[in-house]
Amino acid sequence: MIKKILFTTAALLISTSFIANTTVFASDGEKPSIQLLVSGVIGYAYNKDMGDAVDAIGEDYILSNPGYKGIETTMPYIPVGFDLDFRYFFDSFGIGLQVGSHAAVAETEAKGSSVPKYTATYTLSVIPVVATLFYRFDSDSSNSFVLLGGGVGYYFGTMKVEGVSWAGDFNQSKIGFHALVEYDYAFDFGLTLFAGVKGRYLKFNEFKDGSNVMRNVDGSKFKAGLTGVVFYFGTGFSF
Repeated sequence: MIKKILFTTAALLISTSFIANTTVFASDGEKPSIQLLVSGVIGYAYNKDMGDAVDAIGEDYILSNPGYKGIETTMPYIPVGFDLDFRYFFDSFGIGLQVGSHAAVAETEAKGSSVPKYTATYTLSVIPVVATLFYRFDSDSSNSFVLLGGGVGYYFGTMKVEGVSWAGDFNQSKIGFHALVEYDYAFDFGLTLFAGVKGRYLKFNEFKDGSNVMRNVDGSKFKAGLTGVVFYFGTGFSF
């Protein structure tokens, strides 16, 4: 279902972009009423449980398997992804709907001179469906403006575990919140470039595979999320 939503939204963006390309962006200093955008995202989120888990797996593996000399760990603190946005403005105020795909990866790699490489990976994948309320600050130029926004969303999360005996996909869904500030520049023929920074709160308090609940070494529930700060930049059309 989520893949269908993303595919339909992407198709809508592409088809509407061709229409927007033939539409005059603004006349007589007017600001756009509709935006269709796509953006790339990179940020920071402190997923301690993911990092601790792969560290412990790597250390245990080299202790129980002679020939391995050490581990190299990739920490899950830099989530990346993309978003698709539809926005509609009523003068200075606007509303937006966004869907996307985001991921953070924690990986441990055990190495030795005469043994095969061993890898264990925890991958947090998140599909957000969020709504945002915007306020637009107009500039002297009819082509540029600044947006302040905030909103709420529903996030579909999956923790994919690979390389261990308990490998599998563990799921959770959660409501999250966000706030942002963004700068947009729209050319007269509709092409738009934009960049912004977003703070968000999203914490999955547990992950399940049926009745099986992920837990840390100390028995506490395994937690992860996207709480933190992200930077995004992209392009699209305004008309």
